[in-house]
Amino acid sequence: MINRIKSLVKKYESKVIEADENIKTLLNNPTIIPEHTDINKDIDKWLEVKSSNFGKLQHIASYLPKEEKKDGK
Repeated sequence: MINRIKSLVKKYESKVIEADENIKTLLNNPTIIPEHTDINKDIDKWLEVKSSNFGKLQHIASYLPKEEKKDGK
């Protein structure tokens, strides 16, 4: 089970990073893709991807087993 959770964590983390990079690119270089006429729509799409995967990441983390403290407390 732990490997499945770790796999999902990595998937969600990578999607958040991908979305963040695309948002930054669109905000900093809106003319980089000339065929895109609705930059706001694309930014909104990537914000949704980032938000969704960030939420999934928070939820899946609740299924990770609690780590015991090494000092015995």
